[in-house]
Amino acid sequence: MHCYKTPFLLFLLFLTACAAHHGDATSSDDYVEISNPFYTSSPNAPATIWVPRSSVDSGVPRATELVKKGVEKVSEAMSNSKPASGESAVTAPATQALPVPVPVSAQPLPATVPLKSRMAVLEAKDNGLILPLSNKLEHFGAGILLDHQQPSFLAKYSDLSNMADWPAVSVRLQQEFGTTVSVFVWVPDQVAPGKTILGTVYDGLSGGVVKTVVAQIPSYAPTDPAARNAALDVALDELAGKLKAVSALLPWYGKVVAVGNGRVYVNAGSEAGLRVGQVLKVYRGGKAVPGVGFVPGEQVATVEIRGFAGVNGAYGVIKDGKGVQAEDMIAVE
Repeated sequence: MHCYKTPFLLFLLFLTACAAHHGDATSSDDYVEISNPFYTSSPNAPATIWVPRSSVDSGVPRATELVKKGVEKVSEAMSNSKPASGESAVTAPATQALPVPVPVSAQPLPATVPLKSRMAVLEAKDNGLILPLSNKLEHFGAGILLDHQQPSFLAKYSDLSNMADWPAVSVRLQQEFGTTVSVFVWVPDQVAPGKTILGTVYDGLSGGVVKTVVAQIPSYAPTDPAARNAALDVALDELAGKLKAVSALLPWYGKVVAVGNGRVYVNAGSEAGLRVGQVLKVYRGGKAVPGVGFVPGEQVATVEIRGFAGVNGAYGVIKDGKGVQAEDMIAVE
């Protein structure tokens, strides 16, 4: 019975104080009937009470409004407060400006860039693999492929069935066509499901074997020509990828093909990856060391590339040295 009296009496005292603050007693028109905010405190509390109209007109906030306004005020105070000493403020991450892209032409080139070697693809047996493998190597950017349909090439290198001839063939190709990488593709048994295709890489400057890589022909229906071609395509893709990785391990060399009118002409150009302003070392002679490969001879000069000539050639000027001759080797600075 007494549980509701205390808050109710306190509320009445509050109203009395308000009335006293406004001076003399007012008429009944100055009071309005409102819901009793303590109605839920006790089942015996009255549902409505009378309060001065002025307290209603002034917009005195009720309980839920007070809670809402209190939370808003505390939140505002927290957001405006500074962290105490030794504490770090938690702030939203600052918006970072995206870097302004630099035009490709304005980006500096590295001191050295990978250069493509001249490459010859040969076949020990006539399985029709030279053309598709050459196309894949070219597509992968493995090197600059020698045209194997050249009459001078076919006349000398059509019969390669004897593997013992391959080192000498690699050296001759380097001397005649400037190829520094020779790839011999061969099938030990026959082109059939589950069989292997091999590619042996030779260093044309030393005539030494670099590595032999293998690709397996997937299973297919032997009586289905389309399935056979598809299986070969998969195997040659794998073989070309491995051959590119091996050839990339070999150092790049080119050759001086002519000197005259203050210019030095070399057998490599933009297709090989040379660029204007690039400096090349010029070597005279060299030696093929067994188990090591080709070791260049004495460096005689440096040449700065000034322009391109022909399909895959370039010319430059001597920067320093004691002269340059045809057949000298060139390498990246």
